[in-house]
Amino acid sequence: MFDNSKPIEVYQPDFFSWTVRRVPNWCGETEIMFEINELDGCVSFGDNVKEAKQGLQEALHLWIKKNGAHLLPEVNDGCHLVYLEPNMSQDEVAYINSELQSLHEVSS
Repeated sequence: MFDNSKPIEVYQPDFFSWTVRRVPNWCGETEIMFEINELDGCVSFGDNVKEAKQGLQEALHLWIKKNGAHLLPEVNDGCHLVYLEPNMSQDEVAYINSELQSLHEVSS
């Protein structure tokens, strides 16, 4: 468990494992997504790997502000894991879009 008395800047994305994947964006292009696997919803996007990785620090700090440092999992000593996923397929994109459409129809 993390120490809640530490400043938020102490916590680094390198404390966790990441998934990296190229995904479509709303403009019909693709971008890079970095996700911290242990923290649900802690993601960053960028036009390139450098931008997405830099945004991960801010995403982590925002996650901690929203959820609290007390919910951070234990940090494993040892190597830092990065999982590289294949590009999002057109079937996955279609599924996500249909789910979003369904949510929109329910809320309308």
